[in-house]
Amino acid sequence: MFGEIFLCQFPLTSGAAGKIRPVLVLFDLGPDAIVCRVTSVLRTGPLDVTLADWQAAGLLKPSVARLDRIVTAERSIFIRRLDTLSAADLAAVRTAWNAHMKL
Repeated sequence: MFGEIFLCQFPLTSGAAGKIRPVLVLFDLGPDAIVCRVTSVLRTGPLDVTLADWQAAGLLKPSVARLDRIVTAERSIFIRRLDTLSAADLAAVRTAWNAHMKL
């Protein structure tokens, strides 16, 4: 599932229900998945990964994966699968994660 893009109701940081938006699956946990927000609000931060092949991933606008906006979500809340990131975008996500998410 790593690299798949789905539509889901991504929660706000307050815990309230947010709007329907694309998410990127980072880790498959069986009935759950760890996902990050995908947004067309472009900014540059160390955990923002610009998706070069956004159209091939089924996204409507140029987008970034926000690795600093992650949640564990039940896969049952995924509304629809869009597509999968390209190999280059997957590599960029993996590189950013490994460079900045160390314990």
